Formats: sequence, structure tokens, C-alpha cells
Amino acid sequence: MYLQGGRSSRHPFFASTDDAVCGRMEKLLPVILLLCVLLPVPSSLGYYSRANMNRRSVNTEKCFCELNGQVEDCCCNVSTVEVVVLELHPQLQKLLKSPYFRFFRVALDRPCPFWNEQGGCVLKGCSISLCKEDDVPVGIKAAVNAEKAVFSKDASTNDPSCAREQELSSVDDTISDVNRRAFNDWRQHDASDSFCHLDDENSTHLDYVDLTLNPERYTGYRGESPHRVWNAIYQENCFRPESASSKFPFIPSRLLGSLCREKRAYYRMISGLHASINVHLCAKYQLTGQHDKFGPNQEEFARRFDPDHTNGEGPQWLKNLYFTFLMVLRAVIKAGPLWQAERFYTGDAAVDQHVKELVLNILNATRSCPSTFDETMLFNGDSASVLKREVQSHFKNISRIMDCVACQRCRLWGKLQVQGLGTAMKILFSGDQYAVGDGGALQRTEIVALFNVFGRLADSINSLSLFRQPRGDHGRPKSSKNECSLQL
Repeated sequence: MYLQGGRSSRHPFFASTDDAVCGRMEKLLPVILLLCVLLPVPSSLGYYSRANMNRRSVNTEKCFCELNGQVEDCCCNVSTVEVVVLELHPQLQKLLKSPYFRFFRVALDRPCPFWNEQGGCVLKGCSISLCKEDDVPVGIKAAVNAEKAVFSKDASTNDPSCAREQELSSVDDTISDVNRRAFNDWRQHDASDSFCHLDDENSTHLDYVDLTLNPERYTGYRGESPHRVWNAIYQENCFRPESASSKFPFIPSRLLGSLCREKRAYYRMISGLHASINVHLCAKYQLTGQHDKFGPNQEEFARRFDPDHTNGEGPQWLKNLYFTFLMVLRAVIKAGPLWQAERFYTGDAAVDQHVKELVLNILNATRSCPSTFDETMLFNGDSASVLKREVQSHFKNISRIMDCVACQRCRLWGKLQVQGLGTAMKILFSGDQYAVGDGGALQRTEIVALFNVFGRLADSINSLSLFRQPRGDHGRPKSSKNECSLQL
């Protein structure tokens, strides 16, 4: 009916109108189209609202432009790390759900020691659920109480039921004094190797938190408070080249080469942890209009890592995530004899044995990996001890800055992961103290923190597949014959 040429070639909408009317309507078309763009999209369209349509169209590929080749200051490449993570991640997630690693004892009400932090975060997402006393395995509580008893001279004498022990008080007191001095000596030596401030296990102001009930995710915590925290970390507690601008808190990657190996590794580690936290916030972002559902947010990921939004640094921050993972992986491998001797005690023999088997499976798997991070290259030479004390001092400050985080959930995961990195450095840079069966010991909170930050870093790398185009089989990297393959 509507053939080419003449009036009959017009759109059907104009077929029965005269030329004048058609002309006016054609002039109005740009106005109509503009109104269609400006008017809000009805909410009944659900997922295809403007916000979600924009999110669908975000291209995040530029964020990954640096994720190839060798990881700087490490001994293996990006693809090897991804293969390792692919096979370790499920085992770590299973391990971290076990009672020994789920419950973390922490002080969350300590005031900020550096500035006056006005109040806490009132957002619902910032709150956490504390454990009830009965929720915590008896073996975990007993271990803490046993340590308290070592320091308490009145632990037995104030209890009427301990009459028999009182009769032998002269002998018991002598042994207790010797043990107390030995234990204090050990704690002082341990403190000299420590890289972060640990919460005092003898304090009554510590609470148990079930980490599985308080996952790390987007909380809505933003603005001046978190920016102040990160500025204090980067501007005051990282080693900055003289040529680095104070206007930009992060050190440009092109300037890292001017730092010594130790200071450069320190910065990469902090940057990698920061990147890991940001990946988690983007992967578990509160979905639009859904208060209790979380999922990946492409737009937020691009905002945090796209080179156009980060002065070109975002892709390098992601690569620093791989560096931090490799450093922690090396610490876990180095402390292998410690894990073989550890009981992972909770009071349930069957559960404890299962947890130890999981840990040893992970340990055996990591041993088949190529070299990851060579800690022997750091802190050598005449100024090594001075440089190590500087690094310790800076990182201890960062562990105290975590008490300045106003969001309770963010503070919890910040303290946990910073303590985990501090434990990794303690293992790596204390010689072979933790690499032999009868060497140094770690507190339970240090062990829990170390494996949790290990799991968090692995989870971040695993979550990157949510934000980039699929590769290999269903988005998973394919390994070559020269790459590490873990068989668990």
C-alpha cells in the first residue's frame, strides 16, 4: 500500500493528513524525542530503569589494562595468581566458615587516638551483630581465660573451692612467678617483632563477632570520615617520594621506582588491601530499591578503578591487589610448620580435626606453587634494622587509625585485615622463627586475622570476573603447562 514516491511513501501516521499538518508534526518530532529523554522512566519498567540501563552500558575493560605479565616486585605473573586463586578460593571459603575462624575477638569501642571523630555511623548497613556468650565455642573462651590466669596472682586464692591449691601456695607461687616472667619475656620479644597493635586479650572490653553474620560489603559509609582515614594512611603513614604531590594522596605508580624495595613493597601492600576492600564493596553493593539484596555494581567499579576516573592509577591498584595476595600467600607457606603443630582448638575434637585437615590441604596445595614473594630480598644491609623499625612504626599507626573508622562494620573488617597483614609481615620478617616446628607462636586472633585476610584477598581476585568480559571457559583463566596447578 505504501510504495516509494509520492504521499503514499510517508509513514502510516501521516498517510491521511495534508502536507501542512505533516510539516508541523515533523517539526515537533525533535521536541517529542527530547521530552522522551528528559521524562523519568516509569518504575514499572523494573530493571530497565535509567540507573540500571546506565549500569548495563558501563564498559569496565580499561580497568584491567594492567592485569597482565609479571606482578611487580614478585616472582610470578598475573595468570598464575588467577589459577592459584581459582583452586584455593573454594577451600578458603569453607575453612573460614568453621568455628575456629568465624569468631573474632575485637575492641570496637576504642576512641580514635589521632583526632576527634564526631559520633559513629548511623546507617543501618554500618551496624554489626555481636555474639552472645553461649554462641562462642567453649574451647575458644577457655583459651582466653587460661591466658588471663597466667597474669592473675589471685586467680586461685580468691576462690573458696581452691582450698587444696591454697595449701600448696608456696610451691605454686614460685612456679607462677617463673612462668610469668618467661611469658612476659616472650611477649616483649613478640612485641619487638610485631607490626601492629593487638587488642589486649586480658581486657574485658573485647567482644566476639561472628564474621559470617557480618560480611564485608557496601554500607553507605562515605564522605569526610572515610576520606580522612585513607588520607592519614597514605599521606602520613606511607613513604612518599619527594616529587609526589600532596594534592593526590596516592603515590603515582611512575614514582614508585624512586623508593627503595622495602618502602615500595610496603606501599603496594597497603594499596592492594585498599583495592581489595573496594572490590568487595563493588561486588556486594546494595541493589537499587532493594534494602537487603546485594550484587555487583559495574558503575561503581568503573568509578573506583577506571583510569579516566583515577588519574590513570586504577588498573595499577588492581595489580597491587595481586601483590598483596602473593605476599600473604608466602607468609602462609613459610609458617607451614606452625600450622602442622597448631590444634585449632574449639573444644569439639571432630570439628577441630576437620579444620586442621582443611588447613593442611591448603598448605599442601600452596607448596606446589612456584616462587611467589621473596622476603629475603628485604631488610638487608647496614640500615636494615632502622628501616624495619620505621616500617613497623608506620604500620602500627595504621592499625591504630582503624579505631577512627566511624562505621562499625568497616572498623571490624579494617581491624581484622590490617591485623592479618601485620601477622603476615611478622612471619616474613622475623627470620626463620615461624618456619620451624619449635619456633615462635602466634595468638589465636593473629591466626584468625591472617587466614581471613588471605581469604578476603582471594575472594577479591575471584570477584573480578564479575566486572570484565569472559575469558577462557566461563570467564575463568586457562592455565598453561608452565603455570601452577593446585590439586586439592
